[in-house]
Amino acid sequence: MRGFRFVLSLLSVLSVGSVFAADSAKEVQFSVPEIIPKELSWGKHVISVKIINNGEYLKYITVASEVKCRGLKLNPERIVNKNFAIFPGDTVISEIALVVPGSYGDFTYDLKLYDVVDTVDDLLESQVIERQGGTFNIAVSDDFAQYVKKGITMPPLVGRHIDFDNDFSHVLPFLISSGRTVSEISKMAGCDSSFVLEELDYMVSRRYYLEDSGHYYTSIVTINEEEAIKGKILALKVAESLAAKMADNIKTYKNVLDSLIKGEFLTPDSNSFMDGGAVMYKPYPVITALSLWYDLGSSFVRGDSVLNLFDGTDLCNGYIPNYLYAVAGGPENNGKHFFAFMRNFRSYQIYFGDTIPEIICPEGFMFSPQAGVNVVWNYVGNSYPEGFVVDTLQVRPMLNHLRRGTDPVLKDAFEKLSAIGKQHSKTSLQLGQRYWFWNLVATRTVEILTANGTITRRGNGQIRLDGMSAK
Repeated sequence: MRGFRFVLSLLSVLSVGSVFAADSAKEVQFSVPEIIPKELSWGKHVISVKIINNGEYLKYITVASEVKCRGLKLNPERIVNKNFAIFPGDTVISEIALVVPGSYGDFTYDLKLYDVVDTVDDLLESQVIERQGGTFNIAVSDDFAQYVKKGITMPPLVGRHIDFDNDFSHVLPFLISSGRTVSEISKMAGCDSSFVLEELDYMVSRRYYLEDSGHYYTSIVTINEEEAIKGKILALKVAESLAAKMADNIKTYKNVLDSLIKGEFLTPDSNSFMDGGAVMYKPYPVITALSLWYDLGSSFVRGDSVLNLFDGTDLCNGYIPNYLYAVAGGPENNGKHFFAFMRNFRSYQIYFGDTIPEIICPEGFMFSPQAGVNVVWNYVGNSYPEGFVVDTLQVRPMLNHLRRGTDPVLKDAFEKLSAIGKQHSKTSLQLGQRYWFWNLVATRTVEILTANGTITRRGNGQIRLDGMSAK
């Protein structure tokens, strides 16, 4: 890795750079080298910082580095902030990292020094007393172009985190699964081998890869374009069969409601929001979130266990190592649904979207879980879900009714997907592969049922179900 250093030092007779007229600049004077490297490589680069407080008061200073990539498919960015409290006449010598993510495309970088009131406050552009920046480009190598230009997709919302927001992290599992060495990967990517090793060691610490005697193995299911096309063709056929079975069962949906009311298993008040069974008066969330995903999806992916996607993590970090997959060929080879099942000490939440929701995450969210704290996300307005309460035991009779005749369809799909996997060196179906396939099936099934008028889409298609009892 081609490293470099920027030195921010006290302005002197021998220094180069600019002196600033602002009062804060007089109190904290420094210079920045005029010669800036024209090319930067992937990885961490060290910036050496020297700051002297010439003023009469305690100064709070933040040094920030920011790198943004406008890539072929992905647009990762890295922001690093470091805070200093400098007493009058004191000198601080420290280092800050400028991190270049492993993507191809046009890059911009900014180095800023802020004179702040408090280091916990938001940084404002008006507080900047020194900055310099530049641009550079990292061209995609021929070996990586075949993957990057068409695109590799991962599970919904997983690519938001720095673990998988860049080209290198998407291509790496394909190379590791094909037996490529660190040296071969670095040559193919056009990067230093130290970057590859650092990335792999980090991925091992996150349980995405395994290391044994210097050899690396990926836990991420890789699905090449040929396999993805075969799987998608199968998924579309399975969806046709599944939609036909469910359509027959939905015809008698109201009959089941009437029988549950008559047997006093369901309240006759369809507006009883706090009743865990009243959601059955709303067919769309029951058929999509509960029947297709919570019930049938759990059976196909996990067997007898609940499909616990995003349990123990949050929608920003998306840490689901047991369900990870990377599929080649672009977004068209991936499903469009979102599903999550999350437990807390009192109850559980089920999230469903017939499109991937847009969410906003707090700054620095990717570091919180490592401290044992899950972060709180916010929905972009158009993605805010409609809320219901649910008792999964109370709605079980309806789920059993909607499931009638579907088990043979699922069994046949499992066997045929296994056969496709064996054609591509997979000895058994892994969780990530099943999850990828089921998203294709569920997406197409809902499209069929809504297109033929069997069900009516509700609102923006985003649903949140809050459990009334521990699961």
